[in-house]
Amino acid sequence: MKAILLTKLGGADVLKPQEVPKPFIKNPNEVLIKIQFSGINFAEILARRGLYKWVPARKGFILGMEGAGIVEEVGDEVTDFKVGDPVIVARGFGCHAEYVVMEEKYVFPALQRLSLEQNAAFAGSFMTAYIALVRMARVELGETILVQAAAGALGTATVMLAKALGLKVAGTASSPEKIATLHKLGIELAINYSKEDFKELAMEWTDNKGVNVVLESVGGKIFNKSMQCLSPMGRLIFVGLSSVRFNKYNPLTWWSTYRLIPRVNLLDMLGKSQGILAFHVGRLLDDNYTEIKKSFVDLVDLVQRHKIFPIIGKIYQLNEITEAHRMIESRRNIGKIILKIGE
Repeated sequence: MKAILLTKLGGADVLKPQEVPKPFIKNPNEVLIKIQFSGINFAEILARRGLYKWVPARKGFILGMEGAGIVEEVGDEVTDFKVGDPVIVARGFGCHAEYVVMEEKYVFPALQRLSLEQNAAFAGSFMTAYIALVRMARVELGETILVQAAAGALGTATVMLAKALGLKVAGTASSPEKIATLHKLGIELAINYSKEDFKELAMEWTDNKGVNVVLESVGGKIFNKSMQCLSPMGRLIFVGLSSVRFNKYNPLTWWSTYRLIPRVNLLDMLGKSQGILAFHVGRLLDDNYTEIKKSFVDLVDLVQRHKIFPIIGKIYQLNEITEAHRMIESRRNIGKIILKIGE
């Protein structure tokens, strides 16, 4: 079968489809799935650079944190799925391939209202957004939220879910096209951060009270400035560090990366009555699966009731993986970038 096997670290040009053995079920709790579409996350770019630790320690593994396809075979102890079921796969690796074998716990029923490509765009971004909003920030009806990088895969998911939960939403983006997308999603305040000061506009929008919640995935100066936008009792949810450009083989990148890592003054936070929360949705699959399963059921109910669809920016063929990674690294993508794996 064809797969994107990461055998060495580097730039996007190290990625090429390779022929690898088709996997087979070894344990009774496993499911064999024919993958048709796979979502690309910024985490895979970090993994390609050697910066992402939630991946196999061995040298050489198949990229792809999430995908959607059809069940082809089930182990004897699998209870929730049968041959022919459309499913979502959510794990740290393995989905940029024509077939994948996963434990049943990492397999979720596909949303019937969504196409398979939309299902491939669902798990990572929407689960991150939902847990950030509902389980971590514990948002309440009428609160305000500032979403950084709001036109990306996580950003658009967060905007749509926040609107469905009754929040007033502001978001940042970097181009007129992205700003137009945010307006189409019904956002109250769209900020072009390449031309406008998001802190100034967010404070003006809230009559200088500050926003109740910030979703932050960039780090560095954006993190620090986002903290300044918080209201008393405000919560910043930190879910990533997309601004990192670290190369362990290039000492010139070490100091700049170190400076991007968020740091806070607890005494200052104490005086302002503010909070910071951080989480990794993938690690929760291993560390708190019960929470993930409950959140997935609740999330699907919310998405179905509000007729929410993932935003897909572009679908690439498997042999276009290099171009897909470069698209995301250039920050030109709107919504999710998808790989078409099989027929």
